[in-house]
Amino acid sequence: MSGQIVLTVGTQPGCGGAEIGQRLARRMPAVYVDKKAVVKVSEGLDAVLKNSDDARSKSRFWELLGQTPILTNLESYIPEMRSVVSDAPVHDKEEEILLKLVGKNTAVVVGRGGFYRFREYQKLVRIFISADWDYRLENYKRFYSLCREDAESLLVTTDQATERYIRKVTGKDMLDIRNYDLSFNVSKIDFNLVIDMILDYVHHRFRKEA
Repeated sequence: MSGQIVLTVGTQPGCGGAEIGQRLARRMPAVYVDKKAVVKVSEGLDAVLKNSDDARSKSRFWELLGQTPILTNLESYIPEMRSVVSDAPVHDKEEEILLKLVGKNTAVVVGRGGFYRFREYQKLVRIFISADWDYRLENYKRFYSLCREDAESLLVTTDQATERYIRKVTGKDMLDIRNYDLSFNVSKIDFNLVIDMILDYVHHRFRKEA
């Protein structure tokens, strides 16, 4: 693993976890991986496997993947808004895709059960982003241009789907604080301060190994 740092960001819906993840990736700097990246790669991999059984074709796919700017050029990359359903069938190669996307790079991985899937990495930092219900609800009302009642229904549905997905791929409760090294309630503190504290933690934890 060449001593790289992998920072995983688990997040409740409506907390801005993707924005925090992208800001962290810019500051570190690091490659950035989230659901959108995994979906795009899984679609490409499926096409390769469908059209060729040649191992060299798959190897070339992974080689080209490592050169894609979506992982590093964050100025031009904005993640999709969280979909309503977060526990869609898991691609059977999703974990392989995540590990390939990260490779030997320092990386920020948002969601996808990263706290568990990268558990063998020596320099793993597991972050969890949460917020008060009203804060998340207001974000959903604004993101989706919904009335309070519809936003509440959507947020409940997405909460449940996200927790099911994490349970399915990790066997763990997403809200169990023992899964993480640091946890932040972003309805109580500014994003910039959250990012500064995470980076300070990373620096102090690994500076002796630098």
